[in-house]
Amino acid sequence: MMEFNEYEITAKQVAVHYSKKLKNQFAENIVLGKNDIASAEDAKRLTQFFWDMADQAAEDYQADEELELEVDLESCMERLMNIFIGYTKRAGFNQQWIEESNRINGS
Repeated sequence: MMEFNEYEITAKQVAVHYSKKLKNQFAENIVLGKNDIASAEDAKRLTQFFWDMADQAAEDYQADEELELEVDLESCMERLMNIFIGYTKRAGFNQQWIEESNRINGS
């Protein structure tokens, strides 16, 4: 289960916001703890969502689009990256995170 500690509640809210904005029910269910990743394909889908979320957050920042929450998006995205990496690693899918991130980012 993806877990957020008491200091990461805002990051969780941001992830839920973007899962809704991007119409990604799969990611929303993972972030809310309703589902877990159970396969390499799930891990790839979650990785794709993270990078879609990061891109959308950057676009929102450039457009000066405000979130309902007052948050430093850059530090929030860094925190979310660590949470998503840790989650995929604990689930046994770290390699899928790395490979999919490299594919998405052209590395």
